[in-house]
Amino acid sequence: MSNKNETNKGGDSSGRGSVAGYKVNFPARMRAYTEAEIAAVVDVMRNGEVQTQGPCLKKFEADFKAYSGANYAFGVDNCMNALRLASILCRIGPGDEVIAPGYTFCASAIPFGTTGATLVWADIDKDTWVIDPVDIERKITKRTKVLLVVHLLGMPADMPAILKIAEKHGLRIVEDCAQAPGAALHGKKLGTYGDFGCFSFHGAKNITTLGEGGMLTVKSDADAALVPGLRHDGLRPFPAGRERYWVPAMTNVDLDIEKVWPNNFSIGEAQCALGSELLKTLDEKNDVVIAQAAKLRAALKDIPELRYITIPEGYHMVFHQFVLHFDGSKFGKNRNDLLDYLTETAGIRAIVQYYPLYRYPLFQKLGASLHDCPVIEDWWDNSFSLPWWIGMPDETLDYLVASLKAGIAVLKADKA
Repeated sequence: MSNKNETNKGGDSSGRGSVAGYKVNFPARMRAYTEAEIAAVVDVMRNGEVQTQGPCLKKFEADFKAYSGANYAFGVDNCMNALRLASILCRIGPGDEVIAPGYTFCASAIPFGTTGATLVWADIDKDTWVIDPVDIERKITKRTKVLLVVHLLGMPADMPAILKIAEKHGLRIVEDCAQAPGAALHGKKLGTYGDFGCFSFHGAKNITTLGEGGMLTVKSDADAALVPGLRHDGLRPFPAGRERYWVPAMTNVDLDIEKVWPNNFSIGEAQCALGSELLKTLDEKNDVVIAQAAKLRAALKDIPELRYITIPEGYHMVFHQFVLHFDGSKFGKNRNDLLDYLTETAGIRAIVQYYPLYRYPLFQKLGASLHDCPVIEDWWDNSFSLPWWIGMPDETLDYLVASLKAGIAVLKADKA
């Protein structure tokens, strides 16, 4: 049996991926592909005239726009670069401040840090575990320009409250929906509340386009007009009506925003074809994982040491992960004691993710270590994630429940 001191010989540093010696691993991929999805990719490989910037991209963007209700949708190579585009379009730089949650994946904040703006860490709500609007307003200064709202774990943040704050202070909103495709608040899809929505189609997500991929949704006409050039090397046609189509060259290259270099954040045609196919069953897959979460919560409802995310009325959470908080203080035990039992005795590879960003060496070395986040500090150190994927067998869910109950019983009996 691999133990708590193992090196990760499989998967990646997040803890995902199969590791020998465990009965229940945390898979690297959230879901399997269907034959229809595989066929969509093969068709592009066999018949696609172009491999990027072609008809499949246009269709995927149109399909995602229709699905989400966004004004505009632009396919990109990953969510981090969707966030980079949003940060560029927000026109921020040194001297500006961006308020971001202290509890999220590092890729949420890095694109805004690279602009030279100061990252100001906001606390999380004690019940929903996503960014707290009250703490956002508490941390706004004259230098604040952007609110970065992350719908972590597939849980919607309180967008109506955040919209009021942004309007009051004249701020732009970027929604990080990496873990929330299909999630909604009062019937309105996430990624359509703020100025920008950023989505991930990484392998760990509920919609994955061959391991990487992303989408940027945009609200305003003016912002949307700038995205194609910024996304793809500043390319655009020369003016129409030229006497010779090759003079002076086939394609023009120009700036979209003064003094801002363009990038190449393009996504491939095969990924886009797959994405369009995946959208057809996204809600169905989300329903499966929502039902899994409901079963686990019902089976563990009488275990007072375990606490779960609170889902307010009107919130449609899509459960990117199943996160729990363990309180064994009454018998002198903590999260690590419970995970010792789960890993060593039960063979369950539970994981701990999303170290508070201000604790990471990267952010500390780059001057973003200051924080005032008491809820995160009180909650995070006893939180953990169970192995999780779409379509978990009932026997696996039952085993997780039985192992958690047994582990807590053992810890109680071994009261310090």
